[in-house]
Amino acid sequence: CLLTAFVTIRLRRLPVGRAWEALREDEIACRSLGINTTTTKLTAFATGAMFGGFAGSFFAARQGFVSPESFVFLESAIILAIVVLGGMGSLVGIAVAAMVMIGGTEALRELDFLKQVFGPDFTPELYRMLLFGMAMVIVMLWKPRGFVGSREPTAFLKERRAVSGSFTKEGHG
Repeated sequence: CLLTAFVTIRLRRLPVGRAWEALREDEIACRSLGINTTTTKLTAFATGAMFGGFAGSFFAARQGFVSPESFVFLESAIILAIVVLGGMGSLVGIAVAAMVMIGGTEALRELDFLKQVFGPDFTPELYRMLLFGMAMVIVMLWKPRGFVGSREPTAFLKERRAVSGSFTKEGHG
């Protein structure tokens, strides 16, 4: 996990990472800068598939056996909720959202006092998708870019200068 975060941070500072950020923000402007958007998209897809392959190999090594039943809709929905709640382009936001979502899933199993409120047949685990959906809608309305989503670029200029006539020289024409 830490190695993936380190590689991701390093990739974002490389020219290909800057091209990915530019493509994410505005594809037309990216094309006008001379960046090949098709190649950039394919590179991003291949890099994402590589990280997915690494995660799958770690999952298989940990489980010892992988079957289609290992991947249910609930896990896919939780991963989608983590990405939406965490924010686009934010590693810290994704980590915080993962802790909140996984912790929320586990906390719903321990809410026995809700049985006293709603009756003995109430099982909070059955309503977690409803709660996650409501949380996603609230976050999308309240903070559309996620908890920690930001539009700040990875690379900054060293010094900000105002554009004025003092930078021009008077010439003889």
